Amino acid sequence: MKEKMNIAVLGAGTYGSYVINSLLKKNPEANITLFDVGDKSVKSEKETGFYSSLKKAMYKGLTDGRYFGFGGASDKWGGQLLTYSTNDFKHPNKFMQDIIKLDMKDKDEMLAKFKIENKYPEKQVSDELFTKTGVWLSALHRNFFHWFKINKRKQVTILSHCRVIRLESDNGKDITAVVYKENGIEKSQSFDYYFLTAGAFESARILLSSGLTSKDKVYFSDHLSQKVFKIKGSTIIGDEDFVFRMRGTSLITKRMIGEVNDCSFYIHPVFNLQFPFFESIKEVLFKHHFKMKYVWNIFRDIPNVIGFAWAVLVLRRMYVMHNEWYLYIDIENPTKDSYVCLSKEVDKFGVNGLDVYYNTDEEAIDIYDQAKQIAIKHLDACHVDYEVLAEQINVQTCEDIYHPYGMFDFKSINDYYTRWSNMLVVTTGVLPRSGGINPTASMLPVVDEFIDMKL
Repeated sequence: MKEKMNIAVLGAGTYGSYVINSLLKKNPEANITLFDVGDKSVKSEKETGFYSSLKKAMYKGLTDGRYFGFGGASDKWGGQLLTYSTNDFKHPNKFMQDIIKLDMKDKDEMLAKFKIENKYPEKQVSDELFTKTGVWLSALHRNFFHWFKINKRKQVTILSHCRVIRLESDNGKDITAVVYKENGIEKSQSFDYYFLTAGAFESARILLSSGLTSKDKVYFSDHLSQKVFKIKGSTIIGDEDFVFRMRGTSLITKRMIGEVNDCSFYIHPVFNLQFPFFESIKEVLFKHHFKMKYVWNIFRDIPNVIGFAWAVLVLRRMYVMHNEWYLYIDIENPTKDSYVCLSKEVDKFGVNGLDVYYNTDEEAIDIYDQAKQIAIKHLDACHVDYEVLAEQINVQTCEDIYHPYGMFDFKSINDYYTRWSNMLVVTTGVLPRSGGINPTASMLPVVDEFIDMKL
């Protein structure tokens, strides 16, 4: 990277914060301008004033899954830093193969930036399932913007309360300027390089509004999640213990991953769904909500509260109320006709919002049924005491499954790096598959490789 290169980062969320840290590590002399519609108070789509309309099915990836402000979704997320390996896909395309190679090569270096490590091996637990262990970022240190001290970097100029409207370009290849609104006034700035890190759906809106996509729709997919099994008794299945463990204030988690007809699924544990005190803790840590009833939840069930404290503080593991817990099955939605497009409705900034079409069909039901039978086969082989709760898949959304993918048609990592001559789009939407993980961290080694090689 040449000295004093002027770079625009559009979005101060998870990826924007990581990009800035990587850029300054490579060249401390870079001048970076960071645009964000929010500020230090992270807000949802509705609170920010954005508009989206759901046209079919029940999908809350926009209304409940995207956040704006310094740190963005990472401020609410506390998610798992999971990456891909050669176990994840039976038939990955060339682009996915390239991403897997980078993940495997640079995973340890990426995790070290968060002062964590993951030396847990993936294990084949049946002919159709393997386990993957992840590190769930501490609820106290999950905001990427704060973790990388972006507001203290003298090379970074932060333009908050600035709504990016569109990008201007020559021939859809060379980006010439970013057009934005500040205090209701439309402005424009030009830079040497641009990183579009505004989240999957907002990035899609910007590209659509800028004429930087070949169609007037951006197709995507996401996981479908379903609570399937109630487990009674031990958290051990076969030789694997699925209870969350504590490392510092982070959680060590485990899931089983499989694949049906080139469609990934994963089976993951959820604990204490009927434990009001635990639900109160999650509301405070992940949603920053506090109500007086949360205090009452401590006194209404003293024995379980004491058990929870003992498990977490002394045993350093997740408490399992009544020795009962649940397994969810999340599948990649194989349906091909889900998409977003520009809406005729405008938001509070006078910018066209998004219409969202999220669809499921019989193929999704078939994938889910096969995944469930694979899970039942393994539970039976391990003599697990369980109850089946869901016969059919439903579009049930959870805190950690809003990771849209499949928005582009990149053929390889080089195609991704060069699609635009002076811009890189960094979202989970660039992934052709999401697989059986929360894929956010899988893009971080890809970003590092790009900055090391190209800038």
